[in-house]
Amino acid sequence: MANLLLRNKIIGIGIAVIVIILMTACQQNEETSTADETVVVRSDDMEEISFTDSMDREVVLDGQPERIVVLAPEFLKLIYDLDGEAVGRMSTSGIPVPKKAEDLPELGTVNQINTEELVALSPDLVIGAPNFHADLEGIMESSDIPFALLDMRSFDDVKKMATLMGEILDKEELATKKLQETEEQMQEVQDKLPSDVDPSIVVLNITAKSVSVQRANTTALEIGDLLHVNNIGKDMEAGPKSQTSAPYSLETIAEQQPDYILMTIHGSEEAGKEIIEEDLEGNPAWGSLKAVQEGNVHIIPSEKYLSNPGFDYADTMQDMAEMVYPEVFGNE
Repeated sequence: MANLLLRNKIIGIGIAVIVIILMTACQQNEETSTADETVVVRSDDMEEISFTDSMDREVVLDGQPERIVVLAPEFLKLIYDLDGEAVGRMSTSGIPVPKKAEDLPELGTVNQINTEELVALSPDLVIGAPNFHADLEGIMESSDIPFALLDMRSFDDVKKMATLMGEILDKEELATKKLQETEEQMQEVQDKLPSDVDPSIVVLNITAKSVSVQRANTTALEIGDLLHVNNIGKDMEAGPKSQTSAPYSLETIAEQQPDYILMTIHGSEEAGKEIIEEDLEGNPAWGSLKAVQEGNVHIIPSEKYLSNPGFDYADTMQDMAEMVYPEVFGNE
């Protein structure tokens, strides 16, 4: 009898251990899912809304926001594409804003925001970019303003952020519809890609003061990936200030001899073109590049490549495809 009781006790302990292990595994799976996806959670009374931003910060809203300030151009476009609206925005150079947002109060450039004017707008949600606006967190917190730092570099990010904005704005069906249409249009472009051509590109960042090479995690490079082109900058060593870019080296580019050179101008187009003329075209070795000799150097539009195109991904893919596959897309 004692042996039976002991055996039952051991079995009971074993079952308890198994239950604990299963519960722990489920909890880990739930935590992984939450970390991988930005999920809107509404309270039982459907008033409070909470979600995790791109910096793993919890953002809590007292219901659907009605006064949104947007400090990143790609999210301004996304919100208006979903029939939402804002009460304030950043100013941009070279990147157009939605027509309905043109007359909104401008709060400064994307990297220099007037926080006094921002707070005076009494927003119930401010959307910023992690690489430009993380230093505003303290001011937003002390002003009791919900503040989300959101990143949108890839099309996977577009799907994630469009879903998030759709839920916040109560436009879930519209977000789903637009994403489906966008994916179908992207597939139409990809279906036309030739299988016997392997073009290579280098994408140059042009500012009023410098030139650098895009190496990873930019919209232009993801568009290139979707079009099956080879980015020669991917193996270059990152610069000290950013993992997405590498220092410009004409010698390295000449060794790789990309088929196409694409240039994005950041800021003033006039100043950018002066840098191209003086620092690039002014170098005698520039003419030794195959892409230059064959006329395959293009300034690509900022509105398509510097700011994530969102639901216009297929249009940007078409734009680059016409440059790098002219024999297929050139006459469309």
